[in-house]
Amino acid sequence: MPLREINLNGYIDDAVWFGDEITPEALHDTLYEAGSDQTEDVHIRLNSYGGSCNAATRMHDDLAAYPGKIFLTVSGTAASAATVLAMAADRLEMTPGSLWMIHNPSTVAVGNEQDMREAIDLLKACKDAIINIYAKRCRMGRESISEMMDKTTWMDAQAALMNGFIDGVADNAVGGPSDCMLNRADAEKKVQAWFDRRRVMPPAKNAVKEEPPHETEATIPPAVPDAEVSPEAPETSEVAQETPDASAAPAPEVAASEPGKPRISAAALTKRLNSLKHQLL
Repeated sequence: MPLREINLNGYIDDAVWFGDEITPEALHDTLYEAGSDQTEDVHIRLNSYGGSCNAATRMHDDLAAYPGKIFLTVSGTAASAATVLAMAADRLEMTPGSLWMIHNPSTVAVGNEQDMREAIDLLKACKDAIINIYAKRCRMGRESISEMMDKTTWMDAQAALMNGFIDGVADNAVGGPSDCMLNRADAEKKVQAWFDRRRVMPPAKNAVKEEPPHETEATIPPAVPDAEVSPEAPETSEVAQETPDASAAPAPEVAASEPGKPRISAAALTKRLNSLKHQLL
């Protein structure tokens, strides 16, 4: 009997900002869709260049709690926060041409000396939490995993298998779409795109509509959400095995509509500034 198929294709976030995000709510609604047998096994095809560690952890826990078995195939790229989500699978595979990347978490913070210390403590705690998840499957020790994260490590399917991050390399000759080899440089650009667009955040597409701003609010400058742990922007690192140029990403089922140009009102900026965890005093 064929498994129920779920496609996860896009950046991982707690809310929809640009239209191409995968959110914990979207995954949960698809996983537990009305009329589905929630004890049946599910096959997930994943292609994601990362996103929010918090959202990825929520999705990981939702998959881990699913009554049936989860079979997950990385078909494209699993980078950064996407690797955290993937660890929840009962059986985790990569297609031969896919890429896997792990690195340190990062955040944006503003404030005084104490605020910076708190941001550093947050990053350390987040990294430890990620290693906790990796260590449940990975054959290496915590120190070795930490060193790989420090270096920003890209792996092909064979290297990810050798290091114990995945359980096997998918055989696409038996069902499933044909595999394609990915270009690492292209994947790095798409990971970096996550950080670039976070610098100017539009209002979330699923957020409550804001009231018209007062005149005194019009001069408030754009702000980047701080103290939100996101994957670190990758620097130069060694890949375990070179791969030829090409790229492919399956059409998402658990992704929002086509993104539009970012827009943000002064009132939305005010609300975001008031909600920042680290305030500039």
